Order: sequence, then C-alpha cells, then structure tokens
Amino acid sequence: MTTNKSTTVQKRGYVDLHEMAREESISCAYGSTLPKDPTCTLPCSLTETDPSTFLIRGENYLVDGKKVKAKGTLMQLVAADWLRSDRREDDLAGRPGSIVQKYAAQGGPEFFFIINIQVPGSTTYSLALYYMMNTPVEDAPLLESFIKGDDAFRNSRFKLIPYISKGSWIVKQSVGKKACLVGQALEIHYFQGKNYLELGIDIGSSTVARGVVSLVLGYLSHLVIEMAFLVQGNTREELPEFLLGTVRLNHLDASKSVPLKP
Repeated sequence: MTTNKSTTVQKRGYVDLHEMAREESISCAYGSTLPKDPTCTLPCSLTETDPSTFLIRGENYLVDGKKVKAKGTLMQLVAADWLRSDRREDDLAGRPGSIVQKYAAQGGPEFFFIINIQVPGSTTYSLALYYMMNTPVEDAPLLESFIKGDDAFRNSRFKLIPYISKGSWIVKQSVGKKACLVGQALEIHYFQGKNYLELGIDIGSSTVARGVVSLVLGYLSHLVIEMAFLVQGNTREELPEFLLGTVRLNHLDASKSVPLKP
C-alpha cells in the first residue's frame, strides 16, 4: 500500500541529524531516539557495519551464479528511532518535526530511504532506520525504478540480509544469514514524499516471522544484530548489485525504547 504526499523540500547542510533532532522535544524529534555509536561499546545503540560482511550478486551472476563481497553502500545511515506505542506507527518521516522534514525544507538534493520495522503486540515496537543520499536518485537507475515503481515491483525486489554476529546459537540458527525478499513474506506499507520513501515492514503479517522475532526479543539485550538492505538485481543491466545501507544493532533493550505520546 503506497501513500503519496506532497512535501515542501528544504535545503540544509550535511549536519549530524541526531544533534539537530535532540534540540526538539522527544514528542516530535523523530530520528533521535536511538543513539549512534561507531565504537559499538554503548548498550542500546547502533552504527553502520562493514559492507564486506554481506554477499551480493556479482556482475556475472546470471552466468556463474556467484556472489561477491559488497564493497560499499549507496546511502549513509544518518539517524534512527527505537519507539514503542499502543498501535502501529506509520509514516514517521512525514510527521511534523521529523528529521526528514527538517532536512527537507530548503530545496536540497538529499533523498531519504527509511526502513521502519514494526513489531506488534500489546506494545508495538518500531525500529526505524533513516538512510540518506546526497547524489541524484537518477544516478542509480535500479533505485530510481524502485522508488517510482508500484507495490508489486517493490515487493518483488526489496531484499534484507540478516546476520547475528553475537548471540546464542538458537537465535543464530533461527535467523540465519540468507537474503530474503521481504515483500514476499511480509506486508510492507509504503509512504512516499517528495524527498523520501518509507517502508513500514509489518512483522505481525507473518506467523513465522512473528515467531522468530518473538524469540529474538527474548534475547535482544544479549545480541548484536547486523543487517544489509538492497534492491535485487535481476538483469544484466542491474548487476552487480549494490547495498543501499547497513546497520549494526548493539544490545538493543526494549525497556529503553521511547514511548510515543498518544
């Protein structure tokens, strides 16, 4: 399901979005509720992880079926949210006071790609990752096709590669390290503005995924979770694949999620 909305694009220099958002009250500072820590020593924090951890389709994949180590990412992880609510929280990027709206209001070239992983229950948790690129979307034709495509196309191409780099054997076995076309297994709600595309991934839409995530939540504070996101390349022109972005989640703690005001 796609929601299109017209937004006013603003220009802003490349600044630390966490610091910018923290100037506002937490009720509207979307993008500042999960700290970034490149040293990976701060509990309940995140950073980008080494792209070479992940295997992607190489230039000759259609001939030899070989995957290669990723060499970089198209976008930079600039902010994140770790939220809890009594309902599913959609379109965080489009909300007044969000970092996307702040960054967007003066006509700059920045484009945001937001991945909002929604875990339902009596309390709904949202892990939102904000990726940003400064170069024109047109310079990445496959990404441009994804942004402009319909839901069926997007669902057939958006891919996640998970990796539990630290944690119990049972969680590592349950999660695995195999790339997954998310939209083939889970319901994704798409929200689009002039300078962003947000993917709301509803974990509750799959019984299997719900079971795996419930297991992960039980061990969450003892885990280091790494993920990479990409648009799958299916044709010679779309290969080699490239990562949109990566993340390393360091010992997330459900009790440290930020409650949203009704």
